[in-house]
Amino acid sequence: GGDDVALVDGSDEVITASDELEPLQVVRTKQKIRDFVFSVLPPKGTLAQITLSLANNSIEVWDVTADGVARSTSLDANGHRADIRAVALSSDDAQLLSASSTAVKVWKPSSGACISTIDTGYGLSLLWAPGNRHAVVGTKEGTLEVLDLGAATQSEVVAAHSGAVWSLAALPDQSGFVSGSADHEVKFWEWQLVTEATEAADAPGSAPTPQRRLSIKHTRTLKMTDDALCVRISPDGKLLAVALLDCTIKVFFLDSLRFFLSLYGHKLPVLAMDISSDSTLLVSGGADKNLKVWGLDFGDCHRSLFAHGDSLMAVAFQPNTHYVFTAGKDKLVKYWDADKFEQLLSLGGHHGAVWGLAVSSLGDMVVSCGADRTLRRWERTEEPFFVEEEREAALESMFEADLEETFERRTEAEQGPPSHSEGSAAPATRRTLASLSATDAIADALEAADAEER
Repeated sequence: GGDDVALVDGSDEVITASDELEPLQVVRTKQKIRDFVFSVLPPKGTLAQITLSLANNSIEVWDVTADGVARSTSLDANGHRADIRAVALSSDDAQLLSASSTAVKVWKPSSGACISTIDTGYGLSLLWAPGNRHAVVGTKEGTLEVLDLGAATQSEVVAAHSGAVWSLAALPDQSGFVSGSADHEVKFWEWQLVTEATEAADAPGSAPTPQRRLSIKHTRTLKMTDDALCVRISPDGKLLAVALLDCTIKVFFLDSLRFFLSLYGHKLPVLAMDISSDSTLLVSGGADKNLKVWGLDFGDCHRSLFAHGDSLMAVAFQPNTHYVFTAGKDKLVKYWDADKFEQLLSLGGHHGAVWGLAVSSLGDMVVSCGADRTLRRWERTEEPFFVEEEREAALESMFEADLEETFERRTEAEQGPPSHSEGSAAPATRRTLASLSATDAIADALEAADAEER
């Protein structure tokens, strides 16, 4: 009677849980369930209350009764349901745009509050229109979607390209912007106001009231030999840089679109680039994990730096400086000095690849987005940091990781997996620089005590 497993007629048939238990209710959700927990004190009239964590970054609470199941609460309003592919800060840094595969969200960076959500296509690039009341989204389907942020609506959809729109860059005079696409074309667009009449009159017998909305107009096209992965315009309005799938960067004169420079050096395609505020430096990063600093006077490569452990997905200059922020698939955001060619800071926090960066106009705030469906805001503090200390800390962490891995391999090879009885002493299983220094200090003290006894 007390046996866990019962045998029938001496045979090997095992009684399983389904033989003794029967399902009470089945909870079905639209998304995969990642985790669940039962409420300790379910509400009156229910048999149980279950909180579910779903694969689309939302939380649902279900009440289970004898008659069925019902969803009582759902938390899915603020965060994105998928990877956040692009971010953009308004000119006054008061609002933030983020784009994912299904929607664009407007945020208040200072508080982290979500202001509105606008359904769009698969957003890959973002650009604010002058005045910070409208924005343009470049989508994977090749369309440009004009958004009215005040009304939280999509005001116009333009079939701009036949391939994904990877990049958008504003013209310095704020008259329009440039789009780069996988269809081998770079197109120029200008802002325009379109007057439309309302469908219904304000009063019987009165004329329809005209309304004006922001639109875009195609002006000219630059044909490329390969996919345009990133486009940037120099702040002085003289140069247009286009990163192509053939691992090169082509630089053209903006006014005449005449070819100027070709920047060779990357072994894999360039995925991101930016131009400094004084229009003298261009930084590029790509799938080869390298950050390259170029001079725009002659197209010479000043330095090539091994920047990330995986592909670089975004680079951005701090305004009016030669300091650069980079983001990569290795889940890190890094801060560099493009004049001294050295790393200043490494910012960890993301749990997935970092897809995009947005730097504030004053350079005191950076927003990053990534595959972990989060937006992270980094702020400059008054606390000073020293490059040598940061470099030493990075080397120490690398050395400690290597020490621990080597020690574990050697221990398992010599002794097998550690197995110690309760209460017995065990050797230290983690070597760090601090533990090694303490070991040396103990050894020196023992030697000194032995010498005194003699």
